[in-house]
Amino acid sequence: MRWLILKTTAAMFAALLGVVLIVYQQNYLKSSFRAAEKTGDSFRALHTDYITLQRIVLQASYFPYFDNDKILTQIREIEQRLNELSNDPRLRGPAYRKTFRDLLGAKERFEKVTETIYEFLTINASLKNSTVYLPTLALKAYDIFDTHSTNDRRVVMLLSKINATLFLAKNALDESFLEEVKTYKSELESLKQEISDRDKKRLLQATVGHLDLFLKIFPKFRVDLEKILDTEFQNYLERAIRDFSEESGVDMAHVNTLAELFLALYLISILIVIYFIFRFERENIELKKVQEQLRKSLITDHLTGLENREAYVGHKKEMKHPALILVNIDRFKHINEFYGSKTGDMVLQRSAQILREIVPLYLQAHIYRLGGDDFGILYEFKSRERTERVIKDILKHFHEKTLDIDGVFVDISISIGASYDAKLLETADMALKITKSSKRRRYTIYEPSLDMSETISRNILALKRLKRAISRNDIIPYFQPIIEIGSGAAVKYEALARMRTEDGAILEPAQFLEAAKEAKLSGEITAAILRRTLKMAEESDTVLSVNISAGDIMNIHDRSMILDLLESHEGCAWKIVFEIVESEEIEDYEILGEFIKEIRALGSKIAIDDFGSGYSNFEKLLQLKIDILKIDGSLIKDIDRNENAELVVRTIVDFAKGAGLKTVAEYVHSEAILEKVKALGIDFAQGFYLGKPQPVPQPKQQEQADIRSVDGS
Repeated sequence: MRWLILKTTAAMFAALLGVVLIVYQQNYLKSSFRAAEKTGDSFRALHTDYITLQRIVLQASYFPYFDNDKILTQIREIEQRLNELSNDPRLRGPAYRKTFRDLLGAKERFEKVTETIYEFLTINASLKNSTVYLPTLALKAYDIFDTHSTNDRRVVMLLSKINATLFLAKNALDESFLEEVKTYKSELESLKQEISDRDKKRLLQATVGHLDLFLKIFPKFRVDLEKILDTEFQNYLERAIRDFSEESGVDMAHVNTLAELFLALYLISILIVIYFIFRFERENIELKKVQEQLRKSLITDHLTGLENREAYVGHKKEMKHPALILVNIDRFKHINEFYGSKTGDMVLQRSAQILREIVPLYLQAHIYRLGGDDFGILYEFKSRERTERVIKDILKHFHEKTLDIDGVFVDISISIGASYDAKLLETADMALKITKSSKRRRYTIYEPSLDMSETISRNILALKRLKRAISRNDIIPYFQPIIEIGSGAAVKYEALARMRTEDGAILEPAQFLEAAKEAKLSGEITAAILRRTLKMAEESDTVLSVNISAGDIMNIHDRSMILDLLESHEGCAWKIVFEIVESEEIEDYEILGEFIKEIRALGSKIAIDDFGSGYSNFEKLLQLKIDILKIDGSLIKDIDRNENAELVVRTIVDFAKGAGLKTVAEYVHSEAILEKVKALGIDFAQGFYLGKPQPVPQPKQQEQADIRSVDGS
């Protein structure tokens, strides 16, 4: 078997190697040719770009108004191309030494051209200013000078000659015109001396100034422009293109040689594959046996020897009217934890054996282990009566069953859910869940009336809505007053969680807390409420209570998040009371005690919420060093007419006083209830009669008046 695997692997490797070689060969050829073509295109584009640069520089020199950004953009494009080419690893290699040398020469030459262009643009701007302004002065002369006067007419004519000469000198780049300009300038200065009119004199003075500037910078203008228009850079490029063509030809010859080598290796790999194909043909029978063993392995549960879920999926497709009985071992998690996983595995094996023995042969059923402690029996459905008969027979064999596992006696019982609906496994599981949740049912056969799909959909929708609310910070507190019975004053408030929906509606905890617990998001809700409550505490001296579940405390992430929030608001931590809800679910009193110690060290107090509904371990309660007991509303709501409730509450109050704890009565919804809790000596009261939850801590005036009247003040 191992030899077969090795040979199969070798054949596959040879085939894969062949494919890789031919693909690499093709890609290498393509990439090499494309790279050469791209580099050649870049050189040619560079040549074109430089010609374009020269053209727009000429345009800038001729046109009075020109956007110099075009020149700067063109320079950047040429610099970018030069940098891309000079950074190309291919051109930096030994195969393109001459090309790279030419490229560096071109790059160096372009840097000089660029410096010249920047200088040229500065000179050109000044020159343009003068050549544009001088005609303006000549036109203005017609308004200032009297053309009927001989001297004035002579000045106007001289200005016209000057502009004509400057135009010819600039456009022809001919310095011979400068002598003529100097003559005109001297003549103009002489005329200026003869003129006494201030405006005329000022015009001639401006003209002479611009002529001085033109005579000074025009020679440099001409030299810079000729440098820009020379062909030295293009010569470098043409030499680089020519050298690249020669060197790439040599390089492509090497590439072709390498491609031929790859092709030879590919052919060798094909021959190896053919050899192994012939060898495999001789071993085909053995390979089929291996495949069959593998197939069985994929559809068999290795612990029990039963078929697994994969097999169930295949068999279900083959049946016309399948029915499924799901068998679940009750409290299997407890068995695993109490007796150990080894014993748990043996319980599963023995249960599988029992099912094999008791499922009747006429049923022609498949028996599966579908996962964990769930077993499935799949068969063709005939009637509900036959299904019930099989279920009852299975229950009879497992009734008060005690298994002897290596001398350890383990009591087991089972729950059953069955279905013959189209959604077979899903509906059988719904039926099983109904059985598990019932204290009386032993089995349930699915009916449409039991369908939980709508409930599941609602749960999913509620969870999505909750996650959106958490992400949008729409988990908010509503504050319900807690009244000191002796004074009738609202001395503190409990922050109760509410969820604000996208349409602005406010939802109470009953509409989202269950989803939060299932999705392990209760810690996020606690943190959101605590964060807003601490902000409220910073703004007032009111004591505020925040609910925290046992699960939040047991979860290290949630516990750390809550402590971090409290530490970051240490200045107002003394105003916060943590009410521990679901106290009966506390698993580790050491963790709880440590948490309470840290909370109290920061100045906060601890209350046990809903006391009397399920939590009754007074000894552990005293060890926790709490401050307040909140008596559960189920005991308070009927205390004015329920003697048993009154007896329990009186016991709790006596215990609290003996332990030095304060007490709070919840669910005070009438004046009669308030009078009763006051008579029992309870310290504080809370309920709708005293104040409903509000967005801000503020009891209603009428409610306060009612309290005062009951208190007799």
